[in-house]
Amino acid sequence: MSQKNSELIRILEKFPDQNPNPVLRFTYEGSLVYFNEPSIDIINEWHIGIGEKPEKNLLKLFLFKTPSQKKKPFEIKTSKKTFLLTPVYVEELKCINIYGSDITAIKAIDKFPDQNPNPVLRITNKGILTYFNKASSKIIEEFNLSKGRLINGPLLDLVGRASIKKNTINSEIEAQSRTYFIYLVPVPEFDFIIVYGSDITSAKLLNKFPDQNPNPVMRFSKNWLLEYFNNASNYIIEVWNLSINEKLSKEMINNFEKNNHKNGDGLEIKTGNKIFHFNVIEIIEFEFFLVYGTDITDAKDKEMILSKLSKYFSPQVYKSIFSGEMDVKIETNRKNLTVFFSDIKGFTTISEKLEPEKLTEFITQYLTEMTDIAITYGGTVDKYIGDAIMIFFGDPNTKGIKEDAISCVTMAIRMQEKLKVVRRKWKSLGITESLDVRMGIHTDICTVGNFGSKDRLDYTVLGNGVNLASRLENSAKPNEILISENTFEIIKESISCSFVSDLKVKGRSHAIKTYKVKEVVSEKEKTDLLDFETRGFSLIFDKDEIKNKKEIENYLKKAIDLLKS
Repeated sequence: MSQKNSELIRILEKFPDQNPNPVLRFTYEGSLVYFNEPSIDIINEWHIGIGEKPEKNLLKLFLFKTPSQKKKPFEIKTSKKTFLLTPVYVEELKCINIYGSDITAIKAIDKFPDQNPNPVLRITNKGILTYFNKASSKIIEEFNLSKGRLINGPLLDLVGRASIKKNTINSEIEAQSRTYFIYLVPVPEFDFIIVYGSDITSAKLLNKFPDQNPNPVMRFSKNWLLEYFNNASNYIIEVWNLSINEKLSKEMINNFEKNNHKNGDGLEIKTGNKIFHFNVIEIIEFEFFLVYGTDITDAKDKEMILSKLSKYFSPQVYKSIFSGEMDVKIETNRKNLTVFFSDIKGFTTISEKLEPEKLTEFITQYLTEMTDIAITYGGTVDKYIGDAIMIFFGDPNTKGIKEDAISCVTMAIRMQEKLKVVRRKWKSLGITESLDVRMGIHTDICTVGNFGSKDRLDYTVLGNGVNLASRLENSAKPNEILISENTFEIIKESISCSFVSDLKVKGRSHAIKTYKVKEVVSEKEKTDLLDFETRGFSLIFDKDEIKNKKEIENYLKKAIDLLKS
């Protein structure tokens, strides 16, 4: 070895001791041969000493397959710090040096701005944008900024001034029709400037013309003392019994602070005989809150009326009418629909034995359970005729003839399963009669739309297809789903059925083949319902109805213990 090379190696071996940053040296195979004092945190974290190797996952980060290979820097965390480590192969020493930089402070600075609801940007002293949070998007778009590129516009001038003065400066900038008050805070230790912004558009507007605002505008101090209100706020101020420099009630403060922290869509509050929608905006720079109000009393009254009206319509029909998709006039169409009928066997006899209150309770519960299932599967509930239900699929919304038919039959299967739960509740009401329901389904061309007079309309479906569905329901045995050949041909690949008989129908020249529905074939219908009963044991489980989970778990554990004993 030449004297020159020997001198170079001596320098390389000596230098790390004077380095204030971590320096570690490993053999080409990964054994530690040297580390300086600033590296102690890393050595302790890796649990190694001289002559030892770190874990395999760490070795992968810095071992070189060939001397010419390039290795990327990587981060490691110790108990207190975060380091950025850069592996370098040193040909002269035939070893690997790892040079570290303590980036704990930078990581801490980077950690919080993403959660800040106000704009935060980081710019180097040379004007290069290195970070911005989501709240800065309007500023970024306005000045066409991007990470790693030189900023422009008024920001460049402000950053230059802050770099030269090395003191915090502030200013206002316009971006995307908004006004921002910004602070530029130099961080000399890392040669960059943090820009903190706040949207003061509302405050500037308030100072300009709040008295002319037709809607209520109020300003409160950070302690919720009333500082200002415009003429449109008089009614609210009177109801709240407030005067200038008086504090808002605790209840209202809680409501407003929750709304402000959520950054939500505002909140509705009944004030006297009116209902107002309030939005709360905190102006951090000036330490006050702006409260904007809108009188929505008329809108809420109309909403209440519409809510009451919706009870008389199927959800699909209601949405179609009030979204403008369906016109409220006599208008019909011919469509391929799947029609469903059901009724309770012997309900007339049952109703005669029940008190009016019990009858109302039972029929309401029964119809509610069945209707919820119908809506879940996309059915349009046409009408209730006592205990009977008429539902159709295919209008005003359709998923296609096949999917509509499968949805209808699957709905009926789910209804049968739900009836097991309803029977239990029926018994709990003291009703001894059996709850048996017949169901009939047929798919055919029908006339659907608004029928009636110029003063009163009924959205329904008419035609032979409807009559046949009703006839199938009448012909079904108790707790049976009877479908026509038309429906069977559409759903037979998805739902298991068995032939029942030929049904002669008045007005048709040939008999109708009928089929009994068994179960969904390929994709067994997922259900959260279990029903099992044998001598000495009875279990019914309906996940949708469970409210007291812990209590049920305790009873099941006791039952298992008794069974094992």
